[in-house]
This record gives sequence, structure tokens and C-alpha cells, in this order.
Amino acid sequence: ADDLRDWIDRAKTMFAPARVIVTGNPAEFRFPSGAIIRTGHLKDDSAFEKYQGHEYQRIVIEELTQIANEESYLKLLSSCRSTIPELRPQAFLTTNPGGIGHKWVKHRFIDNTRAGEVYSDPITKRTRVFIPAKIEDNPFIMQNDPQYVTFLDGLPTGLREAWRNGSWESFEIQGAYFTKEIQQARLENRITTVPYESTKEVITVWDLGMDDYMVIGFFQIIGKEVRMIDFLQDHGYGLSEYVRRMREKPYVYSQHWLPHDVEVRELGTGVSRKETLESLNIEVNVIPKLDIDDGINAVRILFPKLWIDRVKCDQFMDAISQYRQAWDDKGGVFKPKPVHDWTSHAADMLRGLAVAYQSIAGGFND
Repeated sequence: ADDLRDWIDRAKTMFAPARVIVTGNPAEFRFPSGAIIRTGHLKDDSAFEKYQGHEYQRIVIEELTQIANEESYLKLLSSCRSTIPELRPQAFLTTNPGGIGHKWVKHRFIDNTRAGEVYSDPITKRTRVFIPAKIEDNPFIMQNDPQYVTFLDGLPTGLREAWRNGSWESFEIQGAYFTKEIQQARLENRITTVPYESTKEVITVWDLGMDDYMVIGFFQIIGKEVRMIDFLQDHGYGLSEYVRRMREKPYVYSQHWLPHDVEVRELGTGVSRKETLESLNIEVNVIPKLDIDDGINAVRILFPKLWIDRVKCDQFMDAISQYRQAWDDKGGVFKPKPVHDWTSHAADMLRGLAVAYQSIAGGFND
């Protein structure tokens, strides 16, 4: 929002000779030709959907990696279209490496192409190109702000490579809860191919999120190892659909664990989700309620036992690697609570596994 206000102030001066009329908040610039520039701040989830059905021949997004996931970006991109043959729709995106959306931006724009080469999507036929830039590519800053260049040179390792040199290699998300645990799992090659053992039963752990968001983790406990073999995430469907998808998988199940609020009765029907699942022949085990901090500590204790399938559980890894503490802008410190966003559902499911683990496998005894 601060960046947007700064841009609007400079744009008013820049467009003044064109007799532009500026109205509204956020500002809208109307040109005598009929052209319009609309501005907006992506302040919450609803901001990504409010442009659906609109037609914008040009879209500019500043700091792309501040968008948490590719789905939100595609909602914006759906409005980048044109019914005027002379105006080809284009999106211009700027960003630094890092930020909550670092991984999906890197995957979409960098991993599968060479810098400067045009990539054509085989399904949509739309093209995209990644144009890397370093501080040396900005002659204005190089000539007029040498102190900023010196500042970039003095940044700590990791941030310096990203901001000074434009590196898109692994980037640590500040305030993430499980960074050390995930790094250790990678060093020990526990994020790998984890096959289903047909002689062992599968345990599921669910999280019933807000806005009908659902995640289900599929686990096998073999010896000292807790193996995560699969992951299901979706929203907008009823419980019967998730039960159907679960039963389509080639697993033999033994236990299904759900959070304590599964027993709460729905206001509209007077029926709890536990009762609904039991009517579908799912025997529900209820995860004890535990303080969030205690649950996070339980996850950290469990993590050395955890093996995760890197392909089937890719969405899960995206979420828990970005599950992080909220930031207090005024105080300049992290708040003692997590951000509640799309990463919360997978993290809550994992916390549920850790809390219920004593009941599932007899505790943490080696």
C-alpha cells in the first residue's frame, strides 16, 4: 500500500501534461483519449477475485513474490484479456527474489526456461519470458545513489545474493516455524520417494479449514518412522466427495483422526461433521485440543521421525515451509502467533498428527 501511494504521487506529476483526471481512492487515471489506469492494493484474499469478469489489456503487478500462491496470481491474470485486436493483452511483473511466493514464481518463470527466452504454454498458448536484472542494469541508481549499492553489498549472506545479485536459489522465509526441521530432513534425504507398504495400514489426519478448505494427510507408521505417503487438498466440496476420493486410493485404512471441532453441530442442520462422516462409515478419532504453541513444539519433536514423499506431498511441503509467524509492522518484531492463510491448513493437519501421535503409536519412545 505504501508503494502504491508513492507511485500515485509520482504518476500525478508524470501524467499532468496529458490533462489526466485523477479520482477515487485507490486512484483512477482517466485520459482524454478514453484510456483508463486503475490502481489497487492486494490487501487480502478477496482482492484477487474482485477483478474477475473485467477486461484489462495491460496489467502491472509490483513485487510478485508477495502473492502467496499461483492460484491467486491466475485469478488476477484471468482479467488480462482484450476484445480489441490492436491491443494485445500483456502482464508486466516485477519482483525481488524471496517473499512468501518465491517458490511458485521461481517454478513458473525461471526453472523451465532460460533467461530471455520466450516460453509458450502448451495449454493456454500464452507466452511468458523472464528478464533478469541486477543493480548494474539500473543506470539511474548506479549514478545517483551509490550509498544504496553499498547498502546492498553489506547485506547478510542469502539476502545479499538475492537483492544484490538477483539469485533465485533457496531463500529462507523469515519467521517460518519449521525451517531448521525441513533443512535437516533434506540433509538426511527424508524428503524423497516414499512408497506405500501394502502390508501396513494407512492412518489419515484431517484438517477442516475455514471456507470449506480441506486437507488430508496419509501416513504409515513403520518401526520408528512416520511415513507421509500422500496428501489431498481442495475446497468447495462436501465431506462425501473427500471420502470418495480417499476410498479411490489403493490404501487399506485403520484410523482417521480429525480436530476436536468435528463434534460441533452445524447451525443449519443440527448435525455434526463427525456424525456425517460416521454415516459414511468413517470411524472418527478426535484429536485432543492443544494450545498452538504446544502443538508446534510437538511437530518439532515428531519431525526427526518424519519421511515425506516429495512428489505426492509437494503441496504440503510448499505450505509448511511457508507457515510463519505474523509480523508486527509497528513494533518491528514477530508476533507470538502464526499467520492464518492458505499455509495454515496443512500445518494444522501436521500439528494434529503430532498431538495425536501418542495415541496412534504409543508415544515418542524409541
